[in-house]
Amino acid sequence: MTSSSLFKRKYKLALGISLLFHLSAIIGLLFTDYHDFFIDNTPLNLIISMLLVLYTHQKINKSLWFFFSACIFAGLTYEVIGINTGLLFGDYEYSSVMGYKIFGVPVLLGVLWFTTMYCVGILTYQVYNWLKVKYNFTISNQLEIHLLAIIAAFIAVFLDLFLEPVAIKLNFWQWFPYGEIPIYNYVCWFFGSLILQYLFVILKFNKQNKFAVYLFIIQLIFFITISLFFK
Repeated sequence: MTSSSLFKRKYKLALGISLLFHLSAIIGLLFTDYHDFFIDNTPLNLIISMLLVLYTHQKINKSLWFFFSACIFAGLTYEVIGINTGLLFGDYEYSSVMGYKIFGVPVLLGVLWFTTMYCVGILTYQVYNWLKVKYNFTISNQLEIHLLAIIAAFIAVFLDLFLEPVAIKLNFWQWFPYGEIPIYNYVCWFFGSLILQYLFVILKFNKQNKFAVYLFIIQLIFFITISLFFK
């Protein structure tokens, strides 16, 4: 079996598993009385999504592991500062749904930061290169680095616009004092993401992963669906 065929099989398997989990969650939350079961299993979904991203990544190297570690460390650091000082994101608090916490922040938030940063980075990189080939344009390497990082950070904020209402509905976290999501949250998301996206662009690892694009789309559809229809 060729390397190309192997990864096509990996993409299909990962896509099937991801669709199964997200569709099951949509059906369970919208059409059954077992809301708590699906909400309580959110940590499992986060872990599986991360594992599928790593499973479908071609040629894992030290640079990818460095990015993985940096996302987890930076994500948890952002959140610990935010929860304990209010200097980042705003005034909010995590529930117990997402499991074990360190300084008030679920450890699994690091996983979420990595998966999100990886997916938006891959999406931006692949769409940009498709446009580059289609329209045959070239820009300087320096400008390209800035462009890719900034666009990816905006995409991360775009995803968070739909994630936040769902997180509140499912009681992952709550905002104080009135439950409203502050604009400052999105500002911090942008700059926090921007730092990690510069790292994504600069580090030398394979940035072709169709499954990461599929996962981004699946999660976006999930967040929009739950945001609109879950009561």
